[in-house]
Amino acid sequence: MKKIMMRRREALKVGLGAAGLVAIAASGATALADAISSAKIVGSGEMAKGISKPGKLRIGFSNGFSGNTWRTECLTSMLNEAKLNTDRYELIVVDGQGDISKQVNDLDDLIVQNVDAILCIANSGTAVVPAFRKATRAGIIVVPFNLPVEGEHWTAYIGTDPEKKGATTGKALNDMLGGKGKIVALGGLPGNSYTAGCWAGAKSQFEPGIQILAFKDASWQEDRAKVVMADLLAAYPQIDGIWCDGGQDAAGALKAMIAANRPLVPATGDDYNGLFKLYDAQKASNPKFKIACVSEPSWEGVVALRTTVKLLSGQDMPKRQIIYPLLIDDSNYTQFMKPGLPDGVFVDTLLTDDQLKKLFG
Repeated sequence: MKKIMMRRREALKVGLGAAGLVAIAASGATALADAISSAKIVGSGEMAKGISKPGKLRIGFSNGFSGNTWRTECLTSMLNEAKLNTDRYELIVVDGQGDISKQVNDLDDLIVQNVDAILCIANSGTAVVPAFRKATRAGIIVVPFNLPVEGEHWTAYIGTDPEKKGATTGKALNDMLGGKGKIVALGGLPGNSYTAGCWAGAKSQFEPGIQILAFKDASWQEDRAKVVMADLLAAYPQIDGIWCDGGQDAAGALKAMIAANRPLVPATGDDYNGLFKLYDAQKASNPKFKIACVSEPSWEGVVALRTTVKLLSGQDMPKRQIIYPLLIDDSNYTQFMKPGLPDGVFVDTLLTDDQLKKLFG
């Protein structure tokens, strides 16, 4: 299958017609903030058929939940994009509040409203399938992003590859431990497809000397992860490493170790500013402490929104647009850490520092 590859800034700024390249720019796009720019977006050769819709468009966004700062940045970036294009479309946002059934009902409501397109971050990659099938059969463009979904009843997908991300962090943790040691793993929302893919990829990279003590859901919330890790520390006197698919989980787990007077150990995560700040503050007194993180760009929603607008203007687009972000570790974290901003900031963002300060106080 033919693959089309470009740098993230090129993909965000440039629309490239029907030749099969990723075409996701929209008129009125703002200048991008200084963020991680070496990520690549790879579009598959398989193309989704565009549908030309006249008049002002109505685009629904089903957000599975809004319970962490990554979702806040993602939604804010999408709303900023929509404000620049109010003459072209209306963005209708619904929040599943972490409830799979509510999200399915939200999707059904958007279908009843006869929107032109539905964007979605799915709480469950399987539960949304019937609603997606109903929407596509009704002629509605369906663009899931961030979390993978099952089946083929969708128009285009945008996001990172969870299994490849997991393999990257899994190999990094394995290498930091020299291929042996006892580890615990913390994931996101219970049953979500992203964590499942990441964890499968991570496990594929562990050598036989890596012993997995436990896997626990921590909902991508630092406070929750701290509680979960405190229980694990009580149960296991030796923990040599922590695998996480989210930086909030890693930061919470490491803070639990600090509270328990346990030496910090190698950990994985993503581009959570609090994890970078914690590493910077604690590395000198914890010689075994290292990090390996792969970002999850909060600008994925903007890519999805621009892709949707292109599809609704009749342009064909790659059915899959996979983002390949950067590995951030102890060798380069200072390039991305934002010491003057809150821990909750995710640094791979379109939002400026001033916008982030206003958003998070």
